[in-house]
Amino acid sequence: MITLYDAAVALVVAGLSVGLTLFWLRYLSRQHRRRMDQLLALREALHDDLLGTLVLHQKTLADLGLHSLDWRGNWYGSPVFTRLGAKIPINLHEGTPLLSLDGDRVRDRVLHQRFDYDDISLEFRIGLKGLRGERHLFAVQAAEVLFAMIQGALAARQLALVAASSQRARVGVFLQHDMRNLAQWVQLVAEDFGSAQDDTELLARAKRLQKNAAHATQRAERMSQALLNPTWQASASAPLEAHDAPTFEPLDLSEHIRQAAELHQVEVKLVGAAQVDWDGHALAAVLDNVLGNVSTLSRERMLPARCRIVIRQDAQNTLVFMETQHLRLEIPLEKLFEPWSSSGPVNKGLGMYQARKQAQAAGGELFAEALGQGIRVVLSIPL
Repeated sequence: MITLYDAAVALVVAGLSVGLTLFWLRYLSRQHRRRMDQLLALREALHDDLLGTLVLHQKTLADLGLHSLDWRGNWYGSPVFTRLGAKIPINLHEGTPLLSLDGDRVRDRVLHQRFDYDDISLEFRIGLKGLRGERHLFAVQAAEVLFAMIQGALAARQLALVAASSQRARVGVFLQHDMRNLAQWVQLVAEDFGSAQDDTELLARAKRLQKNAAHATQRAERMSQALLNPTWQASASAPLEAHDAPTFEPLDLSEHIRQAAELHQVEVKLVGAAQVDWDGHALAAVLDNVLGNVSTLSRERMLPARCRIVIRQDAQNTLVFMETQHLRLEIPLEKLFEPWSSSGPVNKGLGMYQARKQAQAAGGELFAEALGQGIRVVLSIPL
């Protein structure tokens, strides 16, 4: 009887253990499914702002077991690195065991995946340190879903950009920005004349307009031709196609910088000079967008429109440094060349993207770096 009683007790205990285990697993499964629904709800936000959404919803990722997450790489020409949570050891690959402080091998894993597109190259890593059993399995599943969502967001962004950059759409998108630039210049001229206090000031402004008239006329003519013929590639409105052996006319950088500065009424402190054989349309796009932004933002903030420009040459490139240390940057530096990224409702966020694309099509490069509260935009022209 005692043996049967002991066996019955053992069976009851075993049944309770199994029941409690099933109840616990059911509870974890429901909790995980609810958190996965929160993760899936971020898909649209990831399409709009991938990196910012990951930072903003760090708690959601941590609740899914993704306590350690980092990414590094290149985002539209700007280097990026972000870490969420604890530091993940470097040079660890899929499934590689981590080492504890005393040297013992443990079963923690680092999941990683790399995404490479035209203007984006990012490597994501997720550390699963400290997770065991079902929590480990749930975290691995969440990481795989997150990687799939990131890939989908980047692919959708790339496809949208390719569609917008097709021949007619590309001309239309960039032409809108050039038309806005020309409209802003007309507004600047109107304000300039309207603020004249006497005939002497009025005459001085008229002479300045006469001096810049040819420069503005060239831009208007290129826009008119692009409107009539969207396949025309000699317009600053349409990014130039790369050629096997391009031939360009010699350009005096100092003269072009002064002309663009006068057109946008920006006071330029110019250091250095150089002659380059490069694409005049690409140079005009870069100067118009950089100095145009300096002019517009300075007037909006009631600040003097100033820019320091330094020209240097090395063995391979001519470098043009355009510095606006006093003009605070309103958007993150890595978003400066991102299409449709803007600091205000008026701008469409295509000007700097357009300028960089045209510089690259002509064999050059355009990038930016922090300088005080402002930025330094660097144009690299190959010799």
